[in-house]
Amino acid sequence: MISIAGIDQERWGILKSVLSIVMHSDTAKDVLAQVIDGLPTKATYELTITHRFDLLSRSKPSQDTRDLSQQFCYSLETLDNLRLNPKVAQLYQDSQLFSSTFSMHLLELVAMAVHDMAGNLYAAFHPQGEPCSAEAATQPFQPKDLISLSTWYYATPDRYPRGFLDVVGYWAETHIFGGVVVFDRGSEEGARRCHGAYIHPPRPDLLLFQLSESQLEQFCRLGSQDERDGRQITVPFVCKPEARKIDHYLAFRDLNIYRDRYERRIDPTPRWGPCVVRLEDHPELREFNRLAKEGFGPK
Repeated sequence: MISIAGIDQERWGILKSVLSIVMHSDTAKDVLAQVIDGLPTKATYELTITHRFDLLSRSKPSQDTRDLSQQFCYSLETLDNLRLNPKVAQLYQDSQLFSSTFSMHLLELVAMAVHDMAGNLYAAFHPQGEPCSAEAATQPFQPKDLISLSTWYYATPDRYPRGFLDVVGYWAETHIFGGVVVFDRGSEEGARRCHGAYIHPPRPDLLLFQLSESQLEQFCRLGSQDERDGRQITVPFVCKPEARKIDHYLAFRDLNIYRDRYERRIDPTPRWGPCVVRLEDHPELREFNRLAKEGFGPK
């Protein structure tokens, strides 16, 4: 790993500026306050993960943790002490400024930084694991090896180098960026190339969606000197109507779309698509629906 200062001055300034803007957002401060609490709120909790019904009464993080999160998100030391993946940092360093490739490597570094910071916060405040209430302790069903700060597809600690800390990191990404940030890696396994940037939403009924060139450029330009005075936060990312959408399982198994190969598993059993699909995800179904209404509707 290398420090953020190991990158040349201009690229370091862009990375630090974009990461600062993300960290200063209300969304990031709220998410990291939940990490400091060690528990999600009702709005961010997936009940099927740990079945902790007591969390449904948590409307917001405690005031103390919100204050701590604010201090953390505005701390210059937080950014200066970051450690970066050397391969990703080198690819970022080698990319032409503000090119599409540059924007994707910048996004990857920012997503990984948020991921790692969330895990580090959880480790600092909850070295013994998830806080447990008296009500939760009496529940008949107690899932093992799961924590409430997790999202459905990234909940298995044994799969990750940092265990539960990576689980928390993926959860934080999901609620700050709109999903886990993944990339089209192409055919060269392990090279960390970026041929496209995607968001993997947490809900099973939502498909992966590709970020447009304009979304990537807008995110990247947050770090340019010309944009810093009037900059607008661009996360969480939203799926554009024209965005390419892909089933998450096919994307991972067949199309090499992931951030790290270990993040999910490939089920040896052939998998069919969901029984229910969203009309907006399938333009061909919208056309079929229109034709059906014309053919069978009232005359």
